[in-house]
Amino acid sequence: MKRRRRIESIPIAAIKVLNPRERSRARLKEIVKSIGAVGLKRPVTASKREGGNGYELAFGETRMEALSALGQTEIPAILVEASTEDCILMSLVENIARRRHSPVELVSDIGRLAKAYKAPDIAAKLGVTQDFARAIAYLIKHGEDRLISAVERGIVPPALAIEIARASTPQLQGALLEAFVNGKHTSKQIEKMRKLVEQRHRTSMKDQFADEKISAASLVRAFRQEIERQEIVAKKADLTHARLVFLIGALRTLMNERMFTSLLREEGVDRLPLPVVRLMSAGAS
Repeated sequence: MKRRRRIESIPIAAIKVLNPRERSRARLKEIVKSIGAVGLKRPVTASKREGGNGYELAFGETRMEALSALGQTEIPAILVEASTEDCILMSLVENIARRRHSPVELVSDIGRLAKAYKAPDIAAKLGVTQDFARAIAYLIKHGEDRLISAVERGIVPPALAIEIARASTPQLQGALLEAFVNGKHTSKQIEKMRKLVEQRHRTSMKDQFADEKISAASLVRAFRQEIERQEIVAKKADLTHARLVFLIGALRTLMNERMFTSLLREEGVDRLPLPVVRLMSAGAS
């Protein structure tokens, strides 16, 4: 962004403020009084415009206003080589770093920084967690104002807010949010609920599920039914495996009996299928 830095005295009138911001008049008066008493302690930072026609301000708008109020026409400036976009970004970062954030300001700042920075950088600059920065940036990008408010107030964890935002319809989003708030389901459970509903809408169960209004209660009911179904499938699988272990064990014992193998040869079935042989070798484990 910057390659060379030098300090020069430049005309205030030639400086363009790229990122103007509102400030307390009382604070400006304090700075005017301080500079009037002890002088300017720190130069502003600016970049010369392409073509040499004036300057663009990166840091120091309040100091520049204070000197102007004191009747000064020039101001010491650290001149850097930076594009207009870089100057705007430098100004934004400095302004963010200097103030305490209200929730609304914090969301707005994350949205602006997300245009140029990744979540870890945003988190470091604003003093928030990476999950929070990542979630807010994602929600802003997708216009999820309701979920942004829920994350701000600590109602919904950042990662869960992203999961709810991925729901295919606003109705499903509302039901998932209600299910979490009222039932205190985990993020993983909410994720499973969302995927279950969307899977049903893609399968033969679409019409059956569409007839039922999507609500937190219907989501929880469907989730519990799915859990019960999976538990039944797991029990059947365990039972089948136990039976298979028993059968393979019995077959292994029989294969060690000479009379049994002779009978197999007489019947022409002395060669067992390869999958059965493999299971016998593995002990059906």
